[in-house]
Amino acid sequence: MIAVLAAASVALDAAIPALRTALASRADWRMERELAGSSRPLVSTGTVECVSGEGITWTVLHPFPSSVAMTADAMVFSDEDGERTKPLADMPHYAEIKKRTDAFSAGDASAFDGLFKLDATLAPDGKGWTLRMTPEVRAMRRLFREIELSGAATLTNAVMRTGDGGVSRISFK
Repeated sequence: MIAVLAAASVALDAAIPALRTALASRADWRMERELAGSSRPLVSTGTVECVSGEGITWTVLHPFPSSVAMTADAMVFSDEDGERTKPLADMPHYAEIKKRTDAFSAGDASAFDGLFKLDATLAPDGKGWTLRMTPEVRAMRRLFREIELSGAATLTNAVMRTGDGGVSRISFK
């Protein structure tokens, strides 16, 4: 048991710098989203820009241009219908995730305690890692059952499993 805990600690130590770097960088992405009950994935591509302490902007370039910006106090949705703003106060789970993500980015290694159960493993070759984040707050499980992040020196993949059985697979460049 001690060896398993030590291995998980080593894996988490490998993942943390890559995650902090990702939260202060820009990347291109490709996502395949499988909706619950559907066998055909929806594919989209775009960019993500993270500015530590300020926000994250997801921009969809294909198939339909749009964006979602999570700012300090709101989420701003832009698409062909215009721009809509939703205050974070109206989205308690997102507000809490953003607050804790900012704390993690600023160096607080325990920022996700009580919000997510973290399970980290090293790749068999020892060069990569996988971090599974499972919500500990029951109400959040409707949004997603699990987020799986993986990479090596940088974050390269994310898999989000939703409460209704959908799966989104994102690869970053």
